[in-house]
Amino acid sequence: MAARTVLTRLSVAVVAAAVALVGTPASAAPEAGSFAEALAYSIAHPGVVPAGSNDYSCVPTAEHPEPVVLVHGFLENSYDNWASLSPRLAAAGYCVFAIDYGNTGPVQSLGALEPIPDSAEELSTFVDAVLAATGAEKVAIVGHSKGGTVPRYYARFLGGDRTVARIVALSPPNYPTAGPPVGNDVLERLNEGSDTVAGIEYTTIVTRYDQIVVPYTASLLSGAGNTNIVLQDLCPADFTEHTGISYDPLAQQLVLDALDPANTSPISC
Repeated sequence: MAARTVLTRLSVAVVAAAVALVGTPASAAPEAGSFAEALAYSIAHPGVVPAGSNDYSCVPTAEHPEPVVLVHGFLENSYDNWASLSPRLAAAGYCVFAIDYGNTGPVQSLGALEPIPDSAEELSTFVDAVLAATGAEKVAIVGHSKGGTVPRYYARFLGGDRTVARIVALSPPNYPTAGPPVGNDVLERLNEGSDTVAGIEYTTIVTRYDQIVVPYTASLLSGAGNTNIVLQDLCPADFTEHTGISYDPLAQQLVLDALDPANTSPISC
């Protein structure tokens, strides 16, 4: 219900913006300042990917040896989720790759529709392609919402423990919640014994104003190797909600810090 409410509130603005954007070249891949703006653009330009991503000629540097794989959430796509963060990561010197997966419905721009095990299989294939192209040994994964839980399944059950160095998740449904749909039986298997996999560094970034993952504490992990961060513990006046978290400057800075913990920046509210 909460997810439908959010989409309803966005619908008028999204449709109007999409109509205005029809005819703009998809290759422009402009940065976007909000999820609603990026969703509108992605509907008008199906298949567009965020700026800075999917350059298979990119060579990882010694400073950033792990390519960053961006995994979007339920009813999202790579562009509307990462139109702001992807170019920021690329500007910081990372090789960035953004997957579109689970696009099995009537609207190409609304993805991640398949069950988590199927989505994790798609992610596995994508990571293999990234590693083959870049020559890297491992990747770092940044995911939003369901896209933060899918990598955990890949890491635990599909060999991702050998190919993933770190997982940074923004508002993931790691435990049963009202939405997005992930399957409680899948979560039970995923969390059995420990909700983390040895050898992988996890960072879980959440907002108290999450209206999709309810309660927001359903995102938090307790296993070894994980760090939970609540935005409002750092900046109490940050009112970011579920769909906006990947556009939030504080959350983006925390992602950069999690990817390169040896070179963190002072927190600015």
